[in-house]
Amino acid sequence: MDMRSRTLATFSDKAFEAKQRGFHAIATMRRGGLSLDAATREEGTTPATLKKYLPAALRRSKSGRWVATKSDRYVRLLSLPGAHGPVTVRARGSEEARFASAYLASLTRWARTERAYELAPFHGKQIGDFELITSARTLRPLRDAGLLQLESLYAALKDTV
Repeated sequence: MDMRSRTLATFSDKAFEAKQRGFHAIATMRRGGLSLDAATREEGTTPATLKKYLPAALRRSKSGRWVATKSDRYVRLLSLPGAHGPVTVRARGSEEARFASAYLASLTRWARTERAYELAPFHGKQIGDFELITSARTLRPLRDAGLLQLESLYAALKDTV
């Protein structure tokens, strides 16, 4: 079976974790301009694993080196703050994942300063089918309960969706 046609539910836990490390390696390549070998080493995976699970996120440059594509359409499971605590959301592609990361960074700044302009760009926006929370009235109790400190953007388990 072609890896691109498999759903998240058909991956074993080991394969799911390998794919998550692959997402981190691709993000590292895109952000830091690292080589495939350096990024996979930093994220605890291998180039072969990355090529196996995320082949559409890589391409060969004119010089023959593997580089990350500008974006991809892989589904990622992300952990975002919901009204009653963290929720797992399906992000469709690297652009939605990047948007979610920007949201969490702004949310972290808002938690320190409570300045409304931090969350203004995210008002009324969605990731997957989940509407991002931007209301201070909803966010204050979550912050005070420690539910805004998410350890990772990526969800830990595939069975949470």
